[in-house]
Amino acid sequence: MTADRYPRILPGKRAIIAGRTGSGKSTLGKWLLARSPGRWLILNPKWTSAYNSLPDSNVVKSLDIRKIEKSMMSHHFTIINPGKDEANAESMDYFIETMHDSYSNFGICADELYTLHRGNGTAGDGLIGLLTRGRELKQSFLGMTQRPAFISKFLFSESDYICGMSLALHDDRKRMYENTSRDEFLGQLPPHEWLWYDVTRANLRYFGAVPMGG
Repeated sequence: MTADRYPRILPGKRAIIAGRTGSGKSTLGKWLLARSPGRWLILNPKWTSAYNSLPDSNVVKSLDIRKIEKSMMSHHFTIINPGKDEANAESMDYFIETMHDSYSNFGICADELYTLHRGNGTAGDGLIGLLTRGRELKQSFLGMTQRPAFISKFLFSESDYICGMSLALHDDRKRMYENTSRDEFLGQLPPHEWLWYDVTRANLRYFGAVPMGG
């Protein structure tokens, strides 16, 4: 958190947003991205259209590294919609590893974190590398998930901020509580409301709907 009233993701910081379909997760993610400095690559395997309205954005419909690098050099946001044969954990994790090894001062937003996990619920080497070694390179990260119970605890342990929205299943709310020790995450939030937990400060804040122009 900064002195600003609302959160933003500064260079080298990482955050998780968890919320069921329809909770407002993509709306909140887009708003956070618009407030957060640096170039951002949005890994969008579900082809979510919400990000298309981000200012100075460009869509690349593949994991073609050359096309992505070209877009990255000329746009604030590059929205990456992987092809059907690319939207798998191995291909997307290799992409993350390549960008982590090649660039500093940029962020990756992953629109669905469980798609970056192997079948046994293990995060890939590229994602692990970005989260463990990316801080000093000013590599930021924003990950979103419908099912926090399905993603590695490692992602929580490496996060500076943990955000909870409406989660219908008890297992998902329990996972949020286990990684914050805050009872508030066990409750069922209405759609578009959210809890923002600053891990370093052990500080929890409640927000209503995403502010327009905030």
